[in-house]
Amino acid sequence: MAHILVIDDEESIRFSFHRFLVKEKHSVVTAESYLIALARMNAEYFDLIVADINLGDGYGTDILQEVLTRKLKTHVIIITAYPSSKTIEMSFRGNANDYLVKPVRQQDLLCSVNKSLR
Repeated sequence: MAHILVIDDEESIRFSFHRFLVKEKHSVVTAESYLIALARMNAEYFDLIVADINLGDGYGTDILQEVLTRKLKTHVIIITAYPSSKTIEMSFRGNANDYLVKPVRQQDLLCSVNKSLR
């Protein structure tokens, strides 16, 4: 069981990912924006963060930078509906564990989560 933060500005994504991960016995917290995600990260430690690239008030790559700056052992999976070579490069340069393209199927999410937590 892992403690996971799901960050996405789309409520349906947060709801679905929460449901998928809780079913797998993970503890899940969600955030709908970059600033709320930072507040959650200040309050608790997460084993894994699943972050959308575009958060409205920030970017998933900014979350990666926060993890690096804070020297956390937190793993990060980046998700996006609009993949580009630039965001792929930025994500992996920031030590993302994976980069998934929406729509993300339940099996693909769970496979990525399990791989990241190993």
